[in-house]
Amino acid sequence: MEGLQVPGGQIRLDDTLGAAFMGHFVTTVLYGITTLQAFMYYRRHHRDTPALKFSVLVLWLLDSLHAGLITGAMYWYCITNFTNLLAIQRPIWPIPTMVLVSNISNSIVLTFRTASSATAYGNAFLSVFIFVDATYFTAKLYNISSYAEISDFSWSLYLGLSVEATVDLIVALAQCVLLRSFETGIRRTDMVIRVLITYSINTGLLTSMCAIGALVSYAAEPTKFIYFAFYFVLSKLYVNSLLATLNARGSLHGTRTRRRPSGALSGGGGGGGGGGGVQSKIAFRTPTLTMSTDPSSSYDPSSSDPEAGGGGIEFTTVIVGETASADEIVQSVHSEYAMDKRDAFP
Repeated sequence: MEGLQVPGGQIRLDDTLGAAFMGHFVTTVLYGITTLQAFMYYRRHHRDTPALKFSVLVLWLLDSLHAGLITGAMYWYCITNFTNLLAIQRPIWPIPTMVLVSNISNSIVLTFRTASSATAYGNAFLSVFIFVDATYFTAKLYNISSYAEISDFSWSLYLGLSVEATVDLIVALAQCVLLRSFETGIRRTDMVIRVLITYSINTGLLTSMCAIGALVSYAAEPTKFIYFAFYFVLSKLYVNSLLATLNARGSLHGTRTRRRPSGALSGGGGGGGGGGGVQSKIAFRTPTLTMSTDPSSSYDPSSSDPEAGGGGIEFTTVIVGETASADEIVQSVHSEYAMDKRDAFP
């Protein structure tokens, strides 16, 4: 739309409130994905350490606060001051608070990501530097009356976003080098490693390109809010990348148990599971089977004589996870005995 004339100059809503609104829309979508991923994490990963579970909870709470602050700011600009165009250029407290919350959340995620990389100490130092720079920027933002005054300390914005993009790229490259060193030549293992390498590159590039987008858009149009759209989304990408990594562990390592109908128990080398995703394997051996030649003889499970109705049936139970129920084992023994008897008397 055309620019609107106000006492302070000309304001275009498309590249101010319009750009901020689009960033808010993408932010709310990503927040929904964050909430879903947090729910999936607590549902599947019960054995993680309490510290890791608490960190995920803190990240989700910070992400919720981040989304709430942006929503509150957009309500103030778009609804409360609907007819006050000068209010668009006035910073309100949810915006600098959002910057601080965003950087706390990003620092936690970077701590997790750099802990497993080959350049952990250097990246940890850069993460601390980013947080200190963001704290300085937030303090300055609280004390200005117009977004145009950001130019007085814009070096802090340039420096923080540049280092943030660099750290993301360094972490992604370090993880790729580290993962390549784990290749064994075994096809199945190497396929998983290649998936992890691709994932590291994609997540690192995504957050890095978002930071670069905020940097370039501010440098090109410092009086517009296009950089708001990128910065709103940046924190959500960090949290979602970490939660996606945590939730992908089971599928990548093949540790997730497939559920099968209750009572299904496989014999021989096959795997079976009772209800609730339990896996059990029952292996039977009949090395000294001496079946009775009397066709009328029958097997009595309650008999105390182990030779009654047939030879001593030996079985070995190989348990993966929890033990199968006694009823399932007895049912499997009966089925195996019936098969042996049918083979003996065709």
